[in-house]
This record gives sequence, structure tokens and C-alpha cells, in this order.
Amino acid sequence: MKFSNLLQYFSPKEKKFYAIFNSAAANIVLASEELVNLVHHDDIEERKAIRLKIKKLESQGDVHTRQVFSELNNTFITPFDREDIHELASTLDDVIDLMNGCSEKIIFYNCTTFSTNLREMAKNINKGCIELQNAVVGLEGLKKPEVIMNACDAIDSIESHGDELYHQSISLLFANEKDAIELIRQKEILRMIEKASNKIEDVSDVIRTILIKYT
Repeated sequence: MKFSNLLQYFSPKEKKFYAIFNSAAANIVLASEELVNLVHHDDIEERKAIRLKIKKLESQGDVHTRQVFSELNNTFITPFDREDIHELASTLDDVIDLMNGCSEKIIFYNCTTFSTNLREMAKNINKGCIELQNAVVGLEGLKKPEVIMNACDAIDSIESHGDELYHQSISLLFANEKDAIELIRQKEILRMIEKASNKIEDVSDVIRTILIKYT
């Protein structure tokens, strides 16, 4: 048994972090579902309403992040390294921030059309967020590390598919869009979605680090 595992065995378990992370992950899944809804709605007013839902979820994400940092300041023994807890909270927050930023630009730019690839990218992010939730939930007790690793592997595959969709979308955009302003708008939205996909993989990397240290 590793010394870190031995120390963890004899130390009292602080479970508040797990509850916060589980809530944060569930919140991210909800935001990703709303992002999919946003790019599939044609009605502008309905899009604005969905945008407000995403903004509210992003605000709740900020609450989760502050809760983690507060617990770090008030907890002597943490379930895993303080640096990893901080990094996990930060990267989870980044994911929902990027989805919120994407929804904001869609409304701000008054986008009226979305490509099939862009819509598929949004669905791909939702898939990644679901696997992210599976990985986060598995952290408590680390009883089934293979479940966590499978979720992280799935995130890697989903992110790779997201990269393919992004490059295809950019290629088609430059080939077919004749309006320079619309091209810039669409390109920026695609870039934001792609960044969110990459950030989900960053969360996966943090979780892999935790898994390696404690199993």
C-alpha cells in the first residue's frame, strides 16, 4: 500500500468536497443540454430564454467553485491533494464559463443559422459532460477506478471527435460563407465550442492525476 493511501486510510474523511463536485458536474451537464437546445431553436426569443438559463447555471457554477475554495481554507485534512482539489474546481468552472460565453456570443451576434457540424459539436460537448460527471462521481472513495478511467478514456475520444468536427466546420465555413462579418461570427462561436471541448479533457487529465496518486 502506498504511503498516501495509508495516510488516507487512517485520516478522517472530509466528504463535503465530493458533494460539491458532484453538484458542479451535474450543473455542467444541465448547461450542456441547454447549449444543445440553444443551437437547435429557430425562435430568437426562445433562444434568449435558453441563454438566460445557461447564465443562471453558470452563476451556480461560480457558487460551487467558491464553496470548494472556502472548504479548502477551513479543512485541515482533505480527501486528496489540495492542489488537485483547487485545479479540479477551477477546470470545472472553466467548462461552464466557456459554454456560457458561447451562448452569450450566439445572442450578442444575433446568429440566425447554425451548421450541421456546429450542432453536432454542441451534442459532442454534452456527451463529454456526461462522461465528466461519471468520472467525478467515481472519485468518492475511489472504489471503482476502472469506471473513472473508462470515463476519462471516453472523454479523450469525444474530444478527438470534437477536433475533427471543428476543423471540418472551419473548412466548410471558409469555403461557403461569402459574408465576411458572418464568417467572423461563426468562426468565433466554433472556436468557443472547441475550447469548451478541450477544457473537458483538461478536467479529465486532473482526474487521471488524482487516480494515479491514490490507487
